[in-house]
Amino acid sequence: MRVAAYCRVSTDANEQLESLENQKTFFGDFAEKNNYKLVKIYADEGISGKQVKNRAEFLRMLEDAKYNIFDMVIVKDISRFARNTVDFLNSVRNLKSLGIEVKFLSNNQTILGDSEFVLTIFSAMAQEESANLSKRVKFGKKVNAKKGRVPARVYGYKRVDNFTLIPDEEESEIINRIFDMYVNQGIGASGIAKKLSLNKIPSKITKSPSSWNSKTIRRILCNPIYIGRHINNKYEIKDYLTGERGILPESEHIHHDRPDFKIISDEIYNAAQNRLTRNRDLYKNKYTHTQGRESSRHIFSTLIKCANCGLSFSRKSYTYKKTRTFWICPGFNNRGAHFCDNRTTIEEQDMLDNLKIQLTEVINNKSDFIQDIITDYNKNISQNQSEYDFNKIEKQILKLESEKEKYKSMYLNEVIGMEELKLSVNNIEEKINEYKNKVYEYERICKMKDNIESNSKQLIYEIENLLNMENWDSIALKRLIDYITVNKNGEVHTVFKGIN
Repeated sequence: MRVAAYCRVSTDANEQLESLENQKTFFGDFAEKNNYKLVKIYADEGISGKQVKNRAEFLRMLEDAKYNIFDMVIVKDISRFARNTVDFLNSVRNLKSLGIEVKFLSNNQTILGDSEFVLTIFSAMAQEESANLSKRVKFGKKVNAKKGRVPARVYGYKRVDNFTLIPDEEESEIINRIFDMYVNQGIGASGIAKKLSLNKIPSKITKSPSSWNSKTIRRILCNPIYIGRHINNKYEIKDYLTGERGILPESEHIHHDRPDFKIISDEIYNAAQNRLTRNRDLYKNKYTHTQGRESSRHIFSTLIKCANCGLSFSRKSYTYKKTRTFWICPGFNNRGAHFCDNRTTIEEQDMLDNLKIQLTEVINNKSDFIQDIITDYNKNISQNQSEYDFNKIEKQILKLESEKEKYKSMYLNEVIGMEELKLSVNNIEEKINEYKNKVYEYERICKMKDNIESNSKQLIYEIENLLNMENWDSIALKRLIDYITVNKNGEVHTVFKGIN
């Protein structure tokens, strides 16, 4: 009879669980004693048994079962197969429907009854054991949190041990740049992420520049570890079966003062928190400064943005000898310089006159305008074309996959140990992700280029229509312009739809 074996090690604690190597020996001896042919061992290492969906080898075994590769699956004990009773029964029934027996072996290699009632009892016991283990893990994490355990990875630092970080010289410099761009230059989280990607700054985990995003930047800006304040016990697992995390109340957070972790000054960190708080407060009204404002009432309604606080400029008008109409940041005008120090005022007629001049120049040189846009993107693609050779990337990925299998084979043949296997496979996975990210980035650039070619022609059409209109209105401008930013130096930047 052809048999396949399944084994799993759910933790790296060798003193608690058998190694994959020992389980391999166990199954080999069992097959030989019973005159079975052991065709394959499916082994998940470092994966919890609480959810089937997270175990690649287990799912591969279920898939292979459809192709008549084996007649029986043998497992050392039920807890190795699944700690979730529902997953356990579904998997057993799935294999039985394909005519494949499932045998669970006790430590003395006798076969447990295959009655579904008996198996359900043993499975429920395994699930309860998992629940108790989860409680012990929670307790251990709480103890380590009080001691000041540090994250496995945090940008800006090298991890010495479970409780010690030392600033990384290169990454610390990037942390300072991120806070400077956000606080002193007024660049938003998305803009910072784009700048880091364009400057090819590698991220912490994937080492790929394309991995930066606004969420990662905000997480860095919010982290007090950079001023020497480390906070533990912020989250806990709410459901041990699903692994769903819950946020603990601040009263349960555990604070540690670690001045040796400090990278930036308290002043710049506090300034960043003030801006983050303002942005959160204004998020729901991102494009208007008051709730329910009529967004198209005036020609520049919701179009002019403050580069400092993100609020839409408001329109003011007063008459003294003659009427003056201008636009100003409501953050400064209504809340004061402590909220926003952008004092710039924009005269409405000046803005209209300058915009007409700018658009007329585009129409007079529309071929050059379109070509400049396309040339910029072609240049960007051309400069990076050597990095996006799909055939080369595909070959490299296949080579790395082959190399990964070689390390697994070396481990199974006892050439290398578990630690070396894990380290080698993790390094290979990181390289594979880098190549996949390059493919994604190139496809994104190409898609953007295609959109720009069509959008720029549509943009020309909209500009011509606008210039032919006797009276401009907000709706017409919004078909053409995404937004206009004004900074505290009075610099105005117009962002057209679909090309900036």
